[in-house]
Amino acid sequence: MRDETPDGGSTTTNIRLGPDDVQYFNRQIAQMARLNMPFSKGLEILARDVTDTNFRTLLEMVQQDLDEGRPLETALARHPETFTHMMLEVIRAGESSGNLALILEELNAHTEAMKNVRNKIVEAIIYPSVICALVLGFVMFFMLMVVPQFEGIILERGSFDDRDPRTAARLKELQLDDPQLSPRERMHLLALEDQVFATRYVIKFSRLLREPACFVVFVAFFGVAIALTVRKLIRMGSEYDDMLFRLPLFGGLFEAAALMKVTRTMRDLLANGVSMVESLRLVSNTVGKNRIQAKLTSLREAVEEGGSFARNLEGGGVFPESMVWKLQLAEEKGMLEEALQELSTEFEIAVARKTTVITNFATPVMLAGTGAIVFVLFAACFLPLLNFSAV
Repeated sequence: MRDETPDGGSTTTNIRLGPDDVQYFNRQIAQMARLNMPFSKGLEILARDVTDTNFRTLLEMVQQDLDEGRPLETALARHPETFTHMMLEVIRAGESSGNLALILEELNAHTEAMKNVRNKIVEAIIYPSVICALVLGFVMFFMLMVVPQFEGIILERGSFDDRDPRTAARLKELQLDDPQLSPRERMHLLALEDQVFATRYVIKFSRLLREPACFVVFVAFFGVAIALTVRKLIRMGSEYDDMLFRLPLFGGLFEAAALMKVTRTMRDLLANGVSMVESLRLVSNTVGKNRIQAKLTSLREAVEEGGSFARNLEGGGVFPESMVWKLQLAEEKGMLEEALQELSTEFEIAVARKTTVITNFATPVMLAGTGAIVFVLFAACFLPLLNFSAV
């Protein structure tokens, strides 16, 4: 779909390429720049080789804008769904300095690093998520299909029905000296004394799930929870919020990933000629709405007023103290880009380490939790039957 802009150019709002396609596009543009090939001619050839319809359409639209005399940055800016503000700023700096090929290669390295961090985050949470989904499915199947069968046997053999006021009162009070109890009933009550709690509540929960309204509410609740989790996973690595930073076990992982993104992005922007103020503005828009974004915004305002970037990092407990003093010393010595590069590497290593810790911790915990759930469910159903058979 092609719309006209006020200056007569074409734009699109519904074509969005994936990260791999964007990286491929950047590599091709870098090769064209290195070989001094006109971008318009190169994109025309590239469009003939691309099989994806959306990708081909985008290439043709960019080529049209270039043929009309617009700079590459302007042509790409008409496709904000695919090309981010950071990428456009880097390309603008590359066109201005004449180092577009080198800058695009660095941009691809940046994109690859961000993708690796995102993959590690997904790796850390995908195993627990899959196990939780399987356990939930098992519990639903057991409650809806298995428990009713055991319930019928238990009610038949032990007259165990809490809907019967007389039986419920006996189970609650355990009136074992009641002369009206037969010896068999008394033995049943003795046998059920240790298991009655789990058995009764498993049966109650099963009956609740078999009610259509309760079943719909239960499925809707977990459906929404799963949908929100999937949405968060899709956006993971690009947006974080303070709630993620506060999660037990995972909070440190998300914070390390966010700080890695901040330091790596700032380093790449500054190294490619983007001003400090513009770099802070762009970086603040890449981490989501959280305390890091708020701090970066205040830093940008301080720098705009002539203040020091590193000196204003302190306060609020947003950035680690080691990061603050390293950047302060680096700014004094004119080595800010090198310090940011080293910090991004440290945070990337921290992400990998925390991912390993979470995976190693989650595996035994999830297995133990799954085993406990299975044991409770089967014990609640089988033990009363065993006790009955022993009477």
